[in-house]
Amino acid sequence: MVLCVYFLLWWSFHGVLCERPVLFKFAVEERTNFIESIVAAHYRELGAYVNIRVRNGNSSLATLDQQDLINGLVSSSAEMSTTVVFNDLPIEEGNPAYYNVFLVQNYESLCDLLNGMNYKTHHFHGLYTIFIQELSPDSVEEVVQKLWSLWIINVVVIVQERIEETVAYTYDPYKEDKCDTAEPIAIGRYIDGTWSTSVSDWFPDRTMNFHGCPLKVGVVEVKPYSMFRQEGNLTVYYGLEVYVAETIAKRLNFSIQYEMPKDNIKWGMLQPGNSTGLVGMIQRREVSFGFGSLGFSHSRHTFLKWSTPSHVTQMIMGIPPKRPYTSLEKLFQPFTIGAWICIACGYTIFGLITLVLVKLDLSHTPEYLPNPLYTLWVLLMGGSGTHFRLDSWRIFIIGFIINTLVIRTLYQAGMFERLQASASLASDLDTIEAINKSGLHYTMFRSTTQFFKDNPLIPSSNIRVIQNDQQDWDEILYALSQDKLGGVIPLPLDGIAYYVKRFGKHGIVYVGKHTGFTYPIGMHFPKTTPLQEPFNTWIHKLHAFGLIRYWTEEFHDNRYWTNDKEKPEPASLKWNQISGAFFMCGVMLLMATVVFFGELQQWK
Repeated sequence: MVLCVYFLLWWSFHGVLCERPVLFKFAVEERTNFIESIVAAHYRELGAYVNIRVRNGNSSLATLDQQDLINGLVSSSAEMSTTVVFNDLPIEEGNPAYYNVFLVQNYESLCDLLNGMNYKTHHFHGLYTIFIQELSPDSVEEVVQKLWSLWIINVVVIVQERIEETVAYTYDPYKEDKCDTAEPIAIGRYIDGTWSTSVSDWFPDRTMNFHGCPLKVGVVEVKPYSMFRQEGNLTVYYGLEVYVAETIAKRLNFSIQYEMPKDNIKWGMLQPGNSTGLVGMIQRREVSFGFGSLGFSHSRHTFLKWSTPSHVTQMIMGIPPKRPYTSLEKLFQPFTIGAWICIACGYTIFGLITLVLVKLDLSHTPEYLPNPLYTLWVLLMGGSGTHFRLDSWRIFIIGFIINTLVIRTLYQAGMFERLQASASLASDLDTIEAINKSGLHYTMFRSTTQFFKDNPLIPSSNIRVIQNDQQDWDEILYALSQDKLGGVIPLPLDGIAYYVKRFGKHGIVYVGKHTGFTYPIGMHFPKTTPLQEPFNTWIHKLHAFGLIRYWTEEFHDNRYWTNDKEKPEPASLKWNQISGAFFMCGVMLLMATVVFFGELQQWK
């Protein structure tokens, strides 16, 4: 009897001992597989690594169950040649985690882990697999809302609802008819060692189709990049960057809600906190992205993400015009000063030769010339005179007359072109050195100073900051065209060209040829954005299609810069172009009248 009891006790104890490893092995296999299958299906990009993070209350030590999951992931990663890391890589390496596996005890542990993330250690648009050991099904919605507040949308949340059943959830904030909502969606159940659905479909690209959902877009009015006009009660936005944004919106199927800064500041300044203007709205994630002549700079790179440049232009100095030539001064413009001196010397030499020929009587046939200089004047300029005989010594003077006819012809041709020339000419301010030598100051918007503060050629004492960030460019450029600005101003070349296209007839704004630098502009996003990659893809396509070049030409017109005529035939001269000639003619007639009356008084 004792032996039987002993046998039964031994058999029961042995059965328990045998059964526990089986149950433990099953649990390990189950929990390893439901993570491992997801990693094997999606975490496969070469050169990337899987970042495993553990958080259980205040501890980052893994429990036995979590350690089993980690062991399975490490074993499978060796087969897939994937690197597994357990801590954030040093920020200096600049390699934030894209593939992430979070193993947490409960919702509070997850929040502690998420709140410690930043853009230097994690890609918020990366792939996240989160296993929460202790979470009721009713709390899943709270989890996905937390994830949506951080713009983590490529995520699978795994919750163990029963001992034998594990459920995977995700959410889609851009779901049709449910925009900007975070509702958990059950995508699979792990039962009997396998997922009920294919894990290959668990991380769809949610940014390829927004299903008509609206995105808030920060914008400021900067001509010609982003402008707006009122058509009745409707505000119509247009401009080069607006065309780019709206084209991308059509391709990705989202609508745009334009937002403008409300602090009476246009671009604003970026800093770790309390940033202002448009860049502040983007940094605080008040908008999904923003644009408006936002060029790439160190501070914007530090606190924002940027797209592929949607347009590349120049930040260049707008310079004042020279003093316009008067119509009288234009009479002397066909020839340079050297040419005029050469002509005067030629006239003098030939005049002296004429005097020598007459006074020394070198001619074999004497001829009476009452006044040799007057005779030379008549031969050169035309007019009445006595009968002249064509003796051999006059061949020299006839040759000079032919030369004079050539000079007069060239002068007349050059004169016609000069009289039709623009009233204003660009200043000789094609370099920074020339601007400094002229004593002009540099007028800049506050956001523009960041591109010049480290330039040793531009003294900081010569920079004058425009205090009103909202001041219209048209007002500034008009003052510059009238030489009333007192200096030069750096602006994007497209903005100056657009002003000249519209108001060039009122005054041309020229640019310093060698004062510019490459100025790429584009969309800017918050650091945690998931929009950068799809936007870059479409911007590359717009460049390839030639659409951006086509839109750019809509806002350019170089007619006033190149003096091209609207019509090919010559235009009639205007009074302000020929008034100088009439002024000189009137002065000469007045002098002739005075001489005439003087001669009358002399011969009385």
